[in-house]
Order: sequence, then structure tokens, then C-alpha cells
Amino acid sequence: MNSPNFVFGSALVVISIGYLLKSLGYVTTHDAKNISKFLMHTTFPALVFSTMIKIEFSHELLWLPLICILFALLCSFVGFQIFKKEGSEYRGILTMGCSGYNLGLFAYPLIEGIWGWKGLTYAAMFDIGNSFINFILTYGMGNYFSAQAKKGNMWKHVFKRIMSLFPFQAMVIGLLVNLLEVPLPLFLTSIVETIAQGNKPLVLLLMGIYFSVRLPKKSFIKVFQVLGIRYLLGLSIGLMLYYSLPFDAHFRNMMLICIILPVGMTLITYSDELNFDTSIAGALVNFSMLISFALMWILVAVFQMATG
Repeated sequence: MNSPNFVFGSALVVISIGYLLKSLGYVTTHDAKNISKFLMHTTFPALVFSTMIKIEFSHELLWLPLICILFALLCSFVGFQIFKKEGSEYRGILTMGCSGYNLGLFAYPLIEGIWGWKGLTYAAMFDIGNSFINFILTYGMGNYFSAQAKKGNMWKHVFKRIMSLFPFQAMVIGLLVNLLEVPLPLFLTSIVETIAQGNKPLVLLLMGIYFSVRLPKKSFIKVFQVLGIRYLLGLSIGLMLYYSLPFDAHFRNMMLICIILPVGMTLITYSDELNFDTSIAGALVNFSMLISFALMWILVAVFQMATG
């Protein structure tokens, strides 16, 4: 385990480099999209696969995807009720913003830096539930509210989208290899782990390139209402579970960290596809990354998570 201040401090430097490169015009958001596409087809699936084949399953690990799904459903329901007086598509993007997390393009590098492979194991289990939320619940809600979505083919479209995602395929294959105890050649696992090592610097640079503090004035209050739902519920329920669940410190630490992670990047993709306001989606993603980064640093320091 590394010093959390070193991990967060070095991550902040790399993120700042990405932001500086964009500010100076050396890279653009369009470049970042291409890098993100490359990452989602190479380093991230490799990291997911490498993590899944190393998981030592226990009954407590199964609680993590369940906690993720139940909490996201609660946040979505609260948002659905709070924004019920808004217009359909405006209500759609705000309700979608209440659910789903960004692990692959935010949390994994930080978790790996502090807790190593053991931390990634817990995060990967939480991400199994998050996959259900991001690709089924959030996308389903978007189709429900969107005027242009083909609702008759929605679930068929959702299924095709999920099955075509490399990280999801890597997750399923990795789980099967683990559960069936399929032996893999050392040469193959070595190549996969080498590719996976490239995920951390790419993700941190992308966070800086994507980051923006722009926020449409008309949506200022609504954006922070969504963030209030996520973080107030996340901290209150997360702390309640932290002190009540009969599991070890590693489980409780990762559960508390994961439940306050930022809005998933898929929100931007979905809002663009369904003709929602992408400026609101971008603001939710960017401000939540800033808040989650600060909260993670504070929680790790307060609860001395790196030692427990």
C-alpha cells in the first residue's frame, strides 16, 4: 500500500498535466474521445480481466454489487420524484444523473495506487452492479423520457449495446475463467497484465483533458440538486453501512469509497444519443469528479483507510 497523500498528490499532478495540455491546445476533447475509445478497447478490458481472474470469491463480496444496485435504485427513485415537475427530457437527464458511477475512468487508478490488487477486487465486484445500473437502468430511463428513442426496440437495443462492450465481455470471460478454474498460459496473462498497466496513466490524463468548470447558469441549481442527492444519500447511507455491516475493514473501506464515486461518463454518451442537454451531462460528470476526488482524499485520511 502506498501513502494516500502520495497517490492523490501524484494523481492530481498527472490530471493537471492533461488539463494543461488541453488548455495549451496540444490536445482537444475530440482527441480525448479517440484516446478514451482506445482505452476502452485495450487497457481497461485488460485490467478488468486481470482483476476478475484473481478474485477469491466469498459471500461478503456478493454484497458489493447488491449494495451498488440498491443504492442506485434509491437515488434514481428520489430523483424521479424530485424532478417530476420538469419537462420530460429535462427530467430525463437529471434523473439519469442520479444513478451510475465512474469506476473505470476515475476510481480504478486511485484505488490501485492505495490498495493494490486487493482494492481492485472489491472495486471490480462493485462495478458488476454498476454495469447493470449504467447499461440497463440509466439507459432505460433515458429511453423512457426521450422523445426520439425507439421505445419498441429499447430492450433489444440495450442488450446489443451491452454485449458489444469490450469491458463487459472481459468481465464475463474473466469471471468464467475464475469460476471454472480454467488454466491460462503464463505468457498470455503476462501480456494482459502488461497492457493493463497502461490504464492508470491514460485514465488520469483523460480526467484532466475532459475536465471543465463550465456550467450553464439556467441549470446551476438543478445540477447541484442532483449532486446533493448523490452525495448526501451516499455519505449518510455509506456511513451507516460502514458502522453496521459485520465485514472486515477492507470491505467497509471500499464500500464507503465506491458509494460516493462520480457520475458515469456514459451519461454524456447517452445524452448525446437521446438528444438531451449535453452541457448538463458534462457539468454533472465534471463537478462530481472534483467532489469525489476531494471526498475520497478526506475519507482515506479521516478513516486511515490505507492502513486498515
